[in-house]
Amino acid sequence: MSGLLATLIVVAALTGEPLPDVAPAEPPGEPAASETPAGPGRSPLVVEPKATGSSQLAPPSEEPSPVATVAAPPPEARFGDTGEMVINGALSGSIGRLGHSSGASSTTSFGIEPAFDYFSFRNFSQGASAFFRYNDSISGINLENKSVTFGITGHLAFNLWLGDRVSLWPRLAVGVWQSQTTYYVPPGTFSVSVDGRAFSISNGTEIGEDAVFVELYAPFLFHLAPHFFIGFGPQAYADLFHSANNLTNRRMFVGAESTIGGWF
Repeated sequence: MSGLLATLIVVAALTGEPLPDVAPAEPPGEPAASETPAGPGRSPLVVEPKATGSSQLAPPSEEPSPVATVAAPPPEARFGDTGEMVINGALSGSIGRLGHSSGASSTTSFGIEPAFDYFSFRNFSQGASAFFRYNDSISGINLENKSVTFGITGHLAFNLWLGDRVSLWPRLAVGVWQSQTTYYVPPGTFSVSVDGRAFSISNGTEIGEDAVFVELYAPFLFHLAPHFFIGFGPQAYADLFHSANNLTNRRMFVGAESTIGGWF
């Protein structure tokens, strides 16, 4: 290397040409560098390091962080929602004996009338009720009668909200019932009135009644607490058919009735 350099110096001195650049040899083991001779219009020496997979840094992730969501609470249950069951004021029972200090008159009675409604659609319900009544009474002249009455009613109803705690629940019903009364009287001739008709009776006389009726009841319901209500409204019914011992005598009634009930 030193001999070559001396030769170049001599040649340069004789010819007057500038001494050319001689790059020193790179030491072994170092990475190769790309170099460009410096001079007019030329870029300076640029060394580009050799990239390796382990030395490269991954760009920061730009994916948004997951946002926690809170589920909204379910809506509060309300009277008239689909799938609700209602037990109303027709569910009643009574038993007792009424006596008087003067005379032998007394009355013993028992009755039960369970009624249920189911909302198959929102605010639209259908239901049924069954009733059974027993009565045993003795008058002041020692005339006794025992009666048994039973029947069933089916109805359709629609609930109409009038405010947060008040609704109107009109219903249309059709029902049938039957009654059997037996009279026990002392010797003699007596007569009784059955739904406006007079009947002559003797000891052991039986009078049977059969009826088919239609009813309209429209109570205003006051929802005083969750799953509980009381109500009051007009009621009317009329017999489509009614007979007592095969004598036709239809009835008609207009009035008002209260109710109380709950739902779940």
